[in-house]
Amino acid sequence: MTIHLVQDSALSRTRWTLKDTVWMLGIYGATVGAGTLFLPVEIGTRGPLVLFMLLVLAFPLSMVPHVLICRVFMRDHTTADKSLPMFGTFFGARGQQAIRAYFCLAHFPVTLVYAISLVNALDNLFTVHFHFAQVNRALLTFIVLTCLFLVLSKGREKVVNILSALALPFALTIVAIAAIQIPGWHLTNITDALKATNNAPAGETIKNLWLTLPLITFAFCSTPMISPLAAHYREKGNGGEEKSVRVVRLAYGLIFFSIIFFVLSCVLSTPQETFVSAKAQNLNVLSVMDGNSGSGIVFFVAPLIAVLGMTKSFLGISLPVAETFTDLTVSLTGAGKTKSQLIAFIPMFAVSFAVVYANPDVINLIETVCGPLIAIFLFLIPAYLIYTRDELHNLRGMATITVILGGLLTVSALIYSMF
Repeated sequence: MTIHLVQDSALSRTRWTLKDTVWMLGIYGATVGAGTLFLPVEIGTRGPLVLFMLLVLAFPLSMVPHVLICRVFMRDHTTADKSLPMFGTFFGARGQQAIRAYFCLAHFPVTLVYAISLVNALDNLFTVHFHFAQVNRALLTFIVLTCLFLVLSKGREKVVNILSALALPFALTIVAIAAIQIPGWHLTNITDALKATNNAPAGETIKNLWLTLPLITFAFCSTPMISPLAAHYREKGNGGEEKSVRVVRLAYGLIFFSIIFFVLSCVLSTPQETFVSAKAQNLNVLSVMDGNSGSGIVFFVAPLIAVLGMTKSFLGISLPVAETFTDLTVSLTGAGKTKSQLIAFIPMFAVSFAVVYANPDVINLIETVCGPLIAIFLFLIPAYLIYTRDELHNLRGMATITVILGGLLTVSALIYSMF
């Protein structure tokens, strides 16, 4: 009888369930969004060498650190409640508060990028595609942010379910748009750009490659979703560390395929002038597609998909940021959960409104703020813990060394951009 119970328990931990699929799609939904849709713009303006670097580095710089940080989170046992694991075991009480504050600092700018991109995509959709009169930006920003924060207030389960529901249609549409463009592929888009790169100064080429590292880190990042995922899989009967790692690996297989195929198709089918125009207007690639290379329907569908992608990515990243900010508010003020959430949401909303209305260059924001700050949290802090905490010693090895190198290169891009 005991043997059968142990076997049944083991099966329940390893059997793939609908909830595992929901979490896998939730990670996908939080990852494939604004960063993905800006990658073709950046590659199209900076040259094909950046594309080759993406093909070589994207998978090891995305899947490996996310698996590693998932394992570290799964071994953070200070949170016995539903709050998110955030290295608490390894830093102590004060250190835990500092890490939570840094988590918000590093990832809140990411939500700003998604919010800016969403409002810009909607504005472009209304005026260029639907030929409406110019919408007041302040009013549009207020309406969009109000709707997003209302969804966030519904809680973790509701947001994850929404992300999962949006993820599959978005994934299929992204792949479909990439496939529709295949008849319009032109290898000359790459060969001509390579010739231009050969004539460019070596220093400029190196700088372009270096500055793309933060964008790659940003485009493939789902760190905020790993924390609530770890909180779920640490609960009894949900599968534990190995199941959580399996979910992350499968999610990143889907993420890598979708992003690479989409970026490659956009670069091969879209003239460089279109990317230059998109960058000048602070727009993503879907908002400027004309559909001539494939089907006219792309002109109408692509901007709608861009709006969908920005929305789900904003929710996916904002969820753990809002939860962490709320937890910090509870610990600092002693207020209840509901009141603390309101206190946390007010400054988040106010700052978001001000920045989105100002409409700064999102790619510059990614390269100089989001990418390096995320790299410190995703690459360097877990690697530091692994080599300084005995309970994590079995995670040391080539994977951790890869993470350290990736983190140092990405953070150094911020310094390099200053010269």
